[in-house]
Amino acid sequence: MSEQTAVSGRGSVLVVDDDEHIRNLIVRLLRPMGYLLEEAASAEEAHEKLQASPPDVVLLDMQLPGRSGHELLAEIRADPRSRLIPVVMITGAATHETKLKAIEAGVTDFIAKPFSAEELTARVRALLELKFLTDALEDAEQVIVSLARTIDARDRYTYGHSARVSLYAGLLGERIGLAGRDLAAVRQGGLFHDFGKIAVRDAVLLKPAKLTQEEYAEIKRHPVEGRDLLQNMKTLLEAMPVVYHHHERMDGSGYPDGLSGEDIPVTARVTTIGDIFDALTTARVYRGALSRAEALGIMTQEARKGWWDGRLLEEFRGILETLPEDDERIRLLSTGPLPI
Repeated sequence: MSEQTAVSGRGSVLVVDDDEHIRNLIVRLLRPMGYLLEEAASAEEAHEKLQASPPDVVLLDMQLPGRSGHELLAEIRADPRSRLIPVVMITGAATHETKLKAIEAGVTDFIAKPFSAEELTARVRALLELKFLTDALEDAEQVIVSLARTIDARDRYTYGHSARVSLYAGLLGERIGLAGRDLAAVRQGGLFHDFGKIAVRDAVLLKPAKLTQEEYAEIKRHPVEGRDLLQNMKTLLEAMPVVYHHHERMDGSGYPDGLSGEDIPVTARVTTIGDIFDALTTARVYRGALSRAEALGIMTQEARKGWWDGRLLEEFRGILETLPEDDERIRLLSTGPLPI
């Protein structure tokens, strides 16, 4: 949405049709609604306008000179800046095949020519409300991500930890065959696994000396705090088992629920491997960073004790063999902002 649209609150509409008469008609019908209206006579012109300032709704003619409406729709859905924009295809004598092609490409709705003024304005109004709701949800998630950044930022020694855990866990998840929602849960869960530490006092979180029993009990509350703070975010629902269970141990000696073995969600077990490895190989206020070999040695011993999933640890060892320590992704996550 453009800055002007945000101020007006009424929304913006891009009308794409090579027929000037149709464009003028649509503009005349929508102008009384107070929308910001732009026109394009071709897919090329529409692409330029989309790049300059993504609208809130696109009304797109299926038949265009040069690149077709289907091709422009595919470009809109492929671009992260425009992929959530509602696109209504205006059709004349569309066949079943052309409509199916548009549906597969991600069209939001169809309006058949000739269309009524009431139908057009009602569709646009409803889709703008949907777009504003989508924008609000995206803004809310951006706020949550920004809050997640504060966890690492509280301690210069842990800067980038959550992002690196997300990277390591994602690579391990891919290696063992996780896909779709499970893989997304691992990546999101890694990013938000320590979110509950926002409720832990600095005096405890940043203490350089050994924690008292009471202080350790406060630290151990962070998986519960994280789950409670994030559980109403539907976009993070799949990641909740990671946030809540990433401190469980295979022998049941972990927390918060003391789960053991296969009862621990695989997404959490995968994330735990990345979490422990990054914690050991990163300098902390109470010790220096360990080498990869030292970290893997410690984790191997702990896996034999029954703490971590030994099979996943071996798979992770294989990942490290092809992931240099100076890999650009690791370096950027250690020096730049968290990914969104």
